[in-house]
Amino acid sequence: MRGLGQKLRSRDAQHLGLLAIVGTFIMLFCSYTSPAFYVDDSPDNNAFFTVGKAMMNGIVPYKDIFEQKGPYVYFLHGLAYLVSARSFILIFGYEVLTLVAAMYLTYRLGKLLRLAPLPALLVALLSPMLFLYHPYYDYGDTVEFFTLPFLLSLIYLLVLLDRHNFHASHWWYFAQGALVGVVLLSKYTLLGAWIMFYLALGVYFLVHKRWRDLGKLVGWSAVGFVMTTGPWLVYFLLTKSLGAFIKVYFLFNTHVYLTSSVAFFANLIQSTSILAQFYLSNILFFLLGVLGTLAILFQPAVFHHHFTRGLYVAVGLASALLALYGYQSGAVYQYYELVYFAFFVLPLVYFGQVFFKRVPLPNGDEPFAILGTLALSLFLVLGVNNNVTDSRVFPNNASITEEATTKPQQPAQVVFGKLMRQRTPVDQKLTLLNYGSIDMGFYTTSGAVPSTYYFQNYNITQSADPQILRDQTNVIKHHQVEWVVLNTPAGKSIKQWQGGSGRITSGNLNPGTAKLAKTLDRNYRAIAYHTQLFEGTNVTYWLFQKKM
Repeated sequence: MRGLGQKLRSRDAQHLGLLAIVGTFIMLFCSYTSPAFYVDDSPDNNAFFTVGKAMMNGIVPYKDIFEQKGPYVYFLHGLAYLVSARSFILIFGYEVLTLVAAMYLTYRLGKLLRLAPLPALLVALLSPMLFLYHPYYDYGDTVEFFTLPFLLSLIYLLVLLDRHNFHASHWWYFAQGALVGVVLLSKYTLLGAWIMFYLALGVYFLVHKRWRDLGKLVGWSAVGFVMTTGPWLVYFLLTKSLGAFIKVYFLFNTHVYLTSSVAFFANLIQSTSILAQFYLSNILFFLLGVLGTLAILFQPAVFHHHFTRGLYVAVGLASALLALYGYQSGAVYQYYELVYFAFFVLPLVYFGQVFFKRVPLPNGDEPFAILGTLALSLFLVLGVNNNVTDSRVFPNNASITEEATTKPQQPAQVVFGKLMRQRTPVDQKLTLLNYGSIDMGFYTTSGAVPSTYYFQNYNITQSADPQILRDQTNVIKHHQVEWVVLNTPAGKSIKQWQGGSGRITSGNLNPGTAKLAKTLDRNYRAIAYHTQLFEGTNVTYWLFQKKM
């Protein structure tokens, strides 16, 4: 107890406590999962929550319900459903934990590079500007964001190996192996950094005949990997869904969801082009991503060995190239590129090291320096992330309603959710179909558990998989659900909306509603509609109930 008390009173623990307070405050106004927002209307977040909820109600992902992310994503959101059936409060807590972990690893990297505790803390306080940069950090709750501290732990391990002649505790390898399993079963395109790390370090140990170190690397990493993947193998075998998991998560994603079908080398060139465009799109990205990486590559202040310098660059490139492998530049959702920002942290720490050599600070904690840096950090975060304008701080903002009124309003998701819960008898299961578009949060706010395989539409063209909309239309045709939600551009009725290009917004592939109008009118009646802004476009949401 005495030792624990000393640790809690240590400067590192106090700095971690400060970072936790700062991280919680920042996330409160940057993440849509935060209670400061009326609703999280992110399509991806709600799809994850819906599948997680279905999973906790005995529905098997991939086999009984269709979605393309990995099982860890649904399991996390299933736990969130168990904590709060109609909110993302647990996810918000996990986002806070993710940001604080990333900030603390930035602090630890600073100390590892011989920054004094106070300068290391100041650099860590500035780092949220990188992790929450909009639109790369958009709504929040993405696998890319949750992977940032994982990547930073790998970068920390690289510096540690460099400092200790490529010796590390077996627990480091166990942890990295476990993280590989988690990332593999969350979004496997984010594995590039670990693939390069294991290949290069394994070859290094092999060439130098360091058999003990090679055995420790392989053995303990394998133990960690099995610990995080083995339970899922058992789950899929017990539920007889292993084939469905492989078909959807691996085969469907690689053969249908990716935008490119060109050869391997051409895809690498495409990814490289996208990465170059990213670096050249912003002076900060160029400074940290290009000049900062060059400084690390040629300055011995960060890495002492040529091998680790080259490995750091190779790991960063592998991470970036695989993350967007198979995508064309015009079809990349910008949040995919958030993983690039993990490799901005070491250059940021290095530039901080250079700066604080010229601007000395006292050995102890200086309140004015900390408060000044904290104020600057909050200012910079608001400069790169304006999500707060959609929060409760701005009542009746455009994301809530387009109605000109001073009376407090609620978004369509909350309004429709209340209506569905109120009008569904207590002894009757609430059934819902989100027709023609990605999940917009109505399953979440209503509490409905999906009763159909295709509970939403997806960012997949109808020609690539016509079965999705065919099944959704049949559900309405045979009035298999009590409630139907759909959307049109503002000013368009359901009979008028032909679909056009098929998109209402960049992330909402929609087939139109005109062809469905007669079938819908025959079996359902309109209960409510509500217009609000979604991703820069005014969208009208419609709620229909089955006719008696």
